[in-house]
Amino acid sequence: MFSTQRFRHRRAAAGLAVTLALASGGWLDSSVALADPGARFLVISGAASSNISVLGLDDAGRLSTVPGSPFPSGTGSLAVTVTPDGRYVYSTNTVSGTVNGFRLGGDGVLTSIPEANLELGGPGVGAVVAPDGKRLFVTTGSVTNEIRTYSITATGGLVFTGAVQVPGVSALNQLAIAPDGRFVFAVGWLQATAFSFAVGADGGLTLVDSVGAGSMSTLPGVTPDGRFMYVSNEASGDISGYAIGADGELSPVPGSPFRTGLMPLPHGAVFTADSRRMYMAEAMAGQIGGFQIAENGSLSPLPGSPYPAPAGTLPGRVVVDSETRRVFLIDTLTVGITARVHPYAMAPDGRLTPTGEQAVDTGLIFADGANAVLVEQR
Repeated sequence: MFSTQRFRHRRAAAGLAVTLALASGGWLDSSVALADPGARFLVISGAASSNISVLGLDDAGRLSTVPGSPFPSGTGSLAVTVTPDGRYVYSTNTVSGTVNGFRLGGDGVLTSIPEANLELGGPGVGAVVAPDGKRLFVTTGSVTNEIRTYSITATGGLVFTGAVQVPGVSALNQLAIAPDGRFVFAVGWLQATAFSFAVGADGGLTLVDSVGAGSMSTLPGVTPDGRFMYVSNEASGDISGYAIGADGELSPVPGSPFRTGLMPLPHGAVFTADSRRMYMAEAMAGQIGGFQIAENGSLSPLPGSPYPAPAGTLPGRVVVDSETRRVFLIDTLTVGITARVHPYAMAPDGRLTPTGEQAVDTGLIFADGANAVLVEQR
């Protein structure tokens, strides 16, 4: 259970809010968890699991397991995403061919939303929520993919509004979205191509650009300032970087692609809040790559990079917590079978060192893909 002073204060405030609401004649829907503004969680899905793990974070970035976690979900999740207010979580699943939606309570408990549990008719691959929280974009398919748009209702339900085909034999399209919500980006794992789509007023997508990427390109990441996108190329062992134009066109940044290491299998770009640093799991190399992002988008190694992962682990994904200056490394494969989260401290120069705290078991198997997100509830 959470026992930090911060959580105790929030619960006291929440109790006061209930008292005031009842005193004023207000009524609460008992099926909706009471809001707990400021609660922070790490939500993780598993590609070989049928559940989702939720870990709590305290003020210092220390992790704890939410009671009842991991929670039942679809099978084979390659992507998990959350609304900006931290209230609704959505997972896409390759094996069960579903998108599953959940309400995330202030205590970290996931509750299924029946109106957000949908059959896709094929593998679910990527998912991303629009920055305004009004739409969910989902990729589905096998050799060819389409991107479907869903409207998110006030209670977290999903309403299908349209779809667009991703050109060519793309396969396993993972998604990213611009911070202003104007563009959705996809990358084709087989086709080695990055795509840019403009988002219309109704949520419909129009292809703007397509550019070459490296071999087995996957897991695009857009900097928080919206200027650059980086794609990890698993087979070629490098990172493709693109400047994002005002119209959504993609232009390679100077020096792209950037080599990451010897047989690294790079896996997913994540960024600090100021858009000046990028971190990436390098699965086969057993390490985390750290990069400085220059004004023109080019990459250079951070001091001491790459940073070794614990022995016996295959790094699958990293998550950055700029608030507590921590980076969390999540196993894809490990001698412990179930994936664990390993915390690192981020020095002022970006260097990473293990905190020495015990890794936290997620209870998931093969945590792969765009499978982890840091959540702060509002």
